[in-house]
Amino acid sequence: MQIYLNEKPITVSETSLYSLLKKEGIESKQGIALAVNDQVIPRTKWDSFQLQDQDAIVLITVTHGG
Repeated sequence: MQIYLNEKPITVSETSLYSLLKKEGIESKQGIALAVNDQVIPRTKWDSFQLQDQDAIVLITVTHGG
């Protein structure tokens, strides 16, 4: 299955959002938010959200500074 993570195409075998995030090493990081196909997915739903072929995931990281 092919998805897009921050506009970068990647091929994955995982179908759950949490499995993908775990594989990428970002499932437990604080200060991140994500949207799938322009819909924000709350952290509480990451483990049950199922990905579909061609989904576009946008990962946003909070940064500190001024």
